[in-house]
Amino acid sequence: MPSSSSRKVTLLGATGSIGRSTLDVIARHADLYQLHAVTAHRSREALLEICLRFEPERAVIGTACDAQWLRSQLREARLAHIDVSHGEAALLEVSRAPEVDVVMSAIVGAAGLLPTLAAVEAGKRVLLANKEALVMSGDLFMQAVKHSGAVLLPIDSE
Repeated sequence: MPSSSSRKVTLLGATGSIGRSTLDVIARHADLYQLHAVTAHRSREALLEICLRFEPERAVIGTACDAQWLRSQLREARLAHIDVSHGEAALLEVSRAPEVDVVMSAIVGAAGLLPTLAAVEAGKRVLLANKEALVMSGDLFMQAVKHSGAVLLPIDSE
């Protein structure tokens, strides 16, 4: 059970290898970390399993159809309290949520740029496994870090 002093984590890209490793750390250190929000683009079954295990407050998936399916599955599992949303706007929202302390950015490729930048602009501690975001927008990205007071920590996938 997470303590009141545990850090709330948003995990962008939960179903890849970095996402799975992050979930392992959260599970092993449940006294230190609490999964606030979890995202996946298309892997709805994997996202459901994560929701069943960790019971985050929010879950974001790519499409309205998948969001509807996930809501239905969570209702059946008596976890209807998990807020399910979809699309880019929802990704940005969970990335900058005021109650979140840490954002793990593990979305592959260009798709990770805007939600990661949103987390940086919100002054979050950002664990960046998606190097493409930094490569594509280097100066802009680093200026946002400096301006917001965010902490940017690179995470290597190897």
